[in-house]
Amino acid sequence: MKTPDTPSRFPDNFSKAMIFLLAALFLGVALAVPFYYETQTMWYKTGADRIMLRAGQMAGLFALVLLTGQLLLASRVGLFEHLYGRTRLLRWHQANGVIIFCAVCSHVLLVLAPEGFDNLPIGKKYWPEMIGGVLFLLLFVMVVTSRFRSWFGLEYARWRMLHKPLGYLCLVLAFLHVRFVSESFARGLPRTVLIAVGIGLALFIGLVQVLRRTPGRAQSGPQP
Repeated sequence: MKTPDTPSRFPDNFSKAMIFLLAALFLGVALAVPFYYETQTMWYKTGADRIMLRAGQMAGLFALVLLTGQLLLASRVGLFEHLYGRTRLLRWHQANGVIIFCAVCSHVLLVLAPEGFDNLPIGKKYWPEMIGGVLFLLLFVMVVTSRFRSWFGLEYARWRMLHKPLGYLCLVLAFLHVRFVSESFARGLPRTVLIAVGIGLALFIGLVQVLRRTPGRAQSGPQP
């Protein structure tokens, strides 16, 4: 029973509900793009090939949304730490990294399977696909070195010095890959939203860095 001196948890529960709804909305909108803005490749795909290609596109967008969330988890936003606790955010960050890599693996397999693995998109003409390949390798390195840091003999400071910039680089490569590899984001509302989200994340990262270097704000503001 709540006593008069016990603070109400309603604001925290309301904030958690709003964060969940916004995240679900963001994910739902992203996953709906392949259905409402089909790529030309879908026009001549039928049966299992069409299903695999659609699932591959959705897996890629799912990974992009989680990668965006990964930045928020790693930034130690004061509101998130207050609502969920730093330890829980760290666990989510670690688990989310593995889920992202699994989603990317699914994306690669499901997109390449309908075209055939002997017909890999390699060359200058396919630079957006090759960016995706580089992104896949970077994510693999990040997940492996994070999960087995002690096995590789990496000190935390050295590992973090590599992990943090690689995380930002992966996010940039992911947005470039999605923007130029898919016709769904070549024009119209999807392109506008993608660019707006990218700019918003860039501003957020900049704000994090500014607050981090502001005296007296290191603990109260977002911290990467």
